[in-house]
Amino acid sequence: MVSLIEPHFWDNIKRQIDGDFGEGVTQQLLGDRAPVVIDRGKKQSVYFIPMDWVQLVDSSFGGFRLRYLGTWLGEMSGDTFMLSIGVLAQLEPLTDSKIVVYRRGAEAFTYGRSIIKESVLSLPDHLRRGQRVLVIDENGSCIGLAALAVDAALLNRLGAEKLVAKNLVDIGWYLRRYG
Repeated sequence: MVSLIEPHFWDNIKRQIDGDFGEGVTQQLLGDRAPVVIDRGKKQSVYFIPMDWVQLVDSSFGGFRLRYLGTWLGEMSGDTFMLSIGVLAQLEPLTDSKIVVYRRGAEAFTYGRSIIKESVLSLPDHLRRGQRVLVIDENGSCIGLAALAVDAALLNRLGAEKLVAKNLVDIGWYLRRYG
């Protein structure tokens, strides 16, 4: 069932996204669209729809069960919101919460591997352990999302093989899952 998103539910999502990617980023990402939710049982999928589609949300859609609607922002499971891989490219110009990796590190990441220190080309010092960051290859393409395993300011203290960021989702996920 599709419904407009409840304010407290949306506030939780905004808090998580803005906490990782910067204050006001969620609103910039939303733009002039409205957030809606499709309940999937244990998970709720959040989508952005054009404002002129809002009046359709309360309709029955001719008896059809909707699986997708608009731009998929991500899924809420329990209290954790996970961004969709498709929205990461839209998020990239709005934030500096990014880790840039060398080609070999990018290739390993797209195979589901996490990021080790020797793969890191750049990481802003202000980022903290547990924070979600966009993973950018050395050509500037967003290839996924990771969670930092260490404060960025401590990066230079790590050995070459030490974990820097854990893979959360990458562009290779679709191929591994559905390929």
